[in-house]
Amino acid sequence: MSVDALNNEEIKKLLTEKKYDIIRTRLANTDPADLADMMDELDAGHIEQIFGILDNTTASEVMAEMESDVDEFIDAIPPKRLAAIIQKMAPDDAVDILNELNTEEKEKVLLLLTSQEQHKLRQLSSYEDDSGGGIMTPELCAVNGDFTVEQTINNLAKTNFTDPVNAVFAVTADKKLIGYIHISKLISQPRSAKIKDVVEPNPVYAMVDEDQESIALKFMKYDLHVMPVVNENMVLVGRITADDVMDVIDEEAAEDLAHMAGAPDIGIHEDSPFSIVRLRLPWLLITMFTGMLVSLVVNRIINLNGAETMAAFVPVILAMGGNTGMQATAVTVRNIALGEIKFNHLMGVFARELMVGAMMGCVCGIIAAVIVYINLSLLVNIKATYPIVKLCMIVGFSMLTAMSFAAFSGTIMPIMLNRFKIDPAVASGPFVTTSNDLSASLIYLLMCTVLLSI
Repeated sequence: MSVDALNNEEIKKLLTEKKYDIIRTRLANTDPADLADMMDELDAGHIEQIFGILDNTTASEVMAEMESDVDEFIDAIPPKRLAAIIQKMAPDDAVDILNELNTEEKEKVLLLLTSQEQHKLRQLSSYEDDSGGGIMTPELCAVNGDFTVEQTINNLAKTNFTDPVNAVFAVTADKKLIGYIHISKLISQPRSAKIKDVVEPNPVYAMVDEDQESIALKFMKYDLHVMPVVNENMVLVGRITADDVMDVIDEEAAEDLAHMAGAPDIGIHEDSPFSIVRLRLPWLLITMFTGMLVSLVVNRIINLNGAETMAAFVPVILAMGGNTGMQATAVTVRNIALGEIKFNHLMGVFARELMVGAMMGCVCGIIAAVIVYINLSLLVNIKATYPIVKLCMIVGFSMLTAMSFAAFSGTIMPIMLNRFKIDPAVASGPFVTTSNDLSASLIYLLMCTVLLSI
C-alpha cells in the first residue's frame, strides 16, 4: 500500500476523530521511508499521535529515516517507550536519536537499557560525529580466523542483527583484523576450510578517528559495500556500510553548497534569526568589503576622460570574469572532494585552466568587440571621445585578460586553501565572485589607461 492511499488531510481527520485502528491498518504496509516523508508535512502534535499508534519496530524504522527531524517531538515520547524503540534500532541510528536529547533525558533512556546496550551506545557517543567511529555500527559478524566455514555459517545463523549483515570478518584471538569475506562468497567455500584461508586479506579499512569524507572517497575508489573500522591497535571495532556513506556524501555536498552560497545554515535546523544572521553575515561582509573596492575602481574608470562610453561595458566585463571564475572553482572543489587533484600535477592543472580561460576569453572578447563596434557605429548615436576601434580593443582585450585570470585564480584559490587545511568550498560563492569582480575591474581600468594613452 502506498502512502498516497492515506494523505495528510485524511490522517489529520482520522486523528481528530481518534480512529486509530483505521490509521494503524492503513499504514501497516507503508514503507518507513514513505512514512517519514509524509510526516514532514505534519506538525509535531500529529507526529506524536502517530508514533503513539505505531508499534515499536515500525516506529524505530520511521525514526531512523527521520533522524534530523526528530528533535521537534522526541522530548514528548516517554523515556520507557523511547528506550523500547531504540532497542529495535541499529546502534548507529540509536546514537543519532539519543544525541537529540538533553543530557538528563539521555541518561534516563540509557538506564532503561541493558548494561551491554548502554556500553555499546556510550562508546559510540564518545566518537566525533564526522569520524569513522561516529558513522560506524558495532554490530558485525566477526569470528576467529581458525573457525571453519561451517562453524562460521552456523554462528551467523544463530545471531540476530538489527542491521543487515552482508560480510563476515576474520580476526585473531586478540580481535585484530585479518580480512573479510562476503556472505555470498562464503557459502560457496568448502565447509572444512578455515576462514582465515578464504577471506580477502589486507582489506581496505577505516580508523575510528578518520574523517568521514576520507572514508567516503575510499568507498568510491575501491567500489566497496562494507568497510571494517579499527582502532589504533588494529582491533576490529565496527563496520561502515554503503548506506552510511550515502548519507555522508549527501551531508558533505550540502556543506559545500552552503559555503558556496555563503549560507552556512543550510541543513541546520535553526529557527533563531540571530543565529542565522551570525552564520551568514560574515560572508556578506566579505562581499560588501570587496564590492566597495570594486566601486572605487569603477569610480576611477568613470573619472577617465571620455568615460561615459567606457563605463557602459563595466558590467559585462565583471560578469564574464565572475562566471568564468565560478565555473573553474566549482570543478576544482569537486575534484578536490573526490581526491582527483594530485599536488604533483598542479602545474599541469594551472596551465590547462589558464589555456581554457584564454580560449574562452578570446572567443568572447572577439564577439564583444564586434558587438561594441556595431553598437557604437550603427545603432547608437553617440560621438565617442576616442576612436571606436580603440574602444573595441579595450573591451576585447579586457574580457580576454579578465576571463583568463579568473579561470586561473578560480582554480588555484581552492587548491591553496585545501593545502593549508582550509575547506576549499569557502573559496567559492561570495569570496571568489567578488574577488573576480575586483580583478576584472582592475584589468579593465588598466586596459583603459594603457590603450587610451597610446
